[in-house]
Amino acid sequence: MNYRHSFHAGNFADLHKHAVLIALLKAVKPQRGAMTVIDTHAGAGIYDLGNDDQARSQEAARGIRALMAGDLPGSFEPLIEAVRAVNSWEEDVAELYPGSPWLIVSALGEDDLYIGCEVQPQVREQLELAMAATTVPTEVRDADGYDVAGEESADLILIDPPYERRDDYERAAQTAAAAQSLYPEVVVAIWTPLKDLETLDGFLRDLKKRTGAEVLVSEARMRPLTDPMKMNGSAMVIVRPPPGLDGEVSGVAEGLVAALGDAGGEARLWRA
Repeated sequence: MNYRHSFHAGNFADLHKHAVLIALLKAVKPQRGAMTVIDTHAGAGIYDLGNDDQARSQEAARGIRALMAGDLPGSFEPLIEAVRAVNSWEEDVAELYPGSPWLIVSALGEDDLYIGCEVQPQVREQLELAMAATTVPTEVRDADGYDVAGEESADLILIDPPYERRDDYERAAQTAAAAQSLYPEVVVAIWTPLKDLETLDGFLRDLKKRTGAEVLVSEARMRPLTDPMKMNGSAMVIVRPPPGLDGEVSGVAEGLVAALGDAGGEARLWRA
């Protein structure tokens, strides 16, 4: 894989994905009691925004740092609190950014289980170090996250691939269906980039055909979808969304587009 999350940590897509993830955890946890969460493409857990990758990409500068430097949308307060919690100094500047593993275990308790799948050895080592700092039971696995999520029962699954492989969309839909066959009450959250509507619509048709379940789609279009060669936005697709989620999720996309989007940007929330 050429993809390295350290280049992209804290960018607008992370902000959208992680703020929605926090809202989703808040909605699902009270319904389940003790719960298992599977993270199919976990990453490092916590990212250093001062590294060479970020110096080249400047994605956090245009993402989390730009957001914290402006008037913060209220919908981002839980995520910003999590960012502040991993940065120990008083100045409100993010040098570290928490990824999905850290955000998930922060919402779980000692009766829960987090399973993080990561196939890149160096990144997996960083994830193991991050998970060693929590009292929540965790398993860090050198395993294909699609296979794990399709073969082991869980209450919540986050599917967040780099979409470098041609079959990532297909495997995400297959995994959601397989997970649902194991445990019909599972909630599956799938992040996708927004480049053009044709790709998203094709994925959603496949997902609906395979699962037959209700799907909530949150789109943060940071610019008009006119150039399919660019990542123009971010989408969070939630299979079997829990009740009471719509308002918070809608506020996340709207706040992000208003704070960091270009002219012509748009937030959309709809059900498929």
